[in-house]
Amino acid sequence: MMKLYGAEHHLMVVSDVIDAEEHAHSFVQAAISLDSAFQIEVEGQPISCCGIVLQSNVVHRLGGAGHPLLMLLMDSTSDLAASFKEIIGPNKYGLIPPELAKAAAGFAVKHLSDIEDGTSYLTFLEQLLEQLNVHYIQPVIADERVGELIQLIKDCTGSEHSVGLYAGQIGLSDSRLSHLFKENTGISLSGYILLHKLQKACYLIFRGVSITDAAMSAGFDSPSHFANASKRLLGMTAKDIRKDSDFLQVSCLHEIVQ
Repeated sequence: MMKLYGAEHHLMVVSDVIDAEEHAHSFVQAAISLDSAFQIEVEGQPISCCGIVLQSNVVHRLGGAGHPLLMLLMDSTSDLAASFKEIIGPNKYGLIPPELAKAAAGFAVKHLSDIEDGTSYLTFLEQLLEQLNVHYIQPVIADERVGELIQLIKDCTGSEHSVGLYAGQIGLSDSRLSHLFKENTGISLSGYILLHKLQKACYLIFRGVSITDAAMSAGFDSPSHFANASKRLLGMTAKDIRKDSDFLQVSCLHEIVQ
């Protein structure tokens, strides 16, 4: 069973069926075992740990099938990701101290059932971060045009999410806007848009929309494109998510998909 919690700049996944192939993506990722140590490969290096934080664009393989994990996929422009980057420092990954990871796991196992809505989720998340000794750090977006772009993506109502569309709205060329976004946030604009589309598709699916319609409404090129993205990032296909998952909307994203 997989449980997904969709927030404005991240997804929290709790599952014992994650088994993703080797891949890299543009998100900061934290993984915490909910029982014993788990195995992960980072750029071909096998690691056994209770908790780890991965920098964006680092090749890894997480094989957690049959092993309960709590995972956070975070947009690197968010304050949440900035906080977790403190654990990584200048490296490609950072291990969460075992005592903190175990404390966070114990808290999560005890209180995950308390999450019923956005308010209780935020309370859970704040207390989880306290267990990990993680403190919010507000990222600095130096260029106001990048801040405007992030707001445009958050407020979108259609299925078109191309760089060209947003470049036209901001008044810049595609390449200039992509460069500014990367310069200010540390991740690619395409990666940020992908996270937005993934969340939007998941919200629609769990509101009863078909996988095909959800994929197309969220801006994926095809249902198979969405299936591949969900498999790569979550370790499950879209069909698996619908069949074996529970989903809770915990942000204002519902205003986007109406």
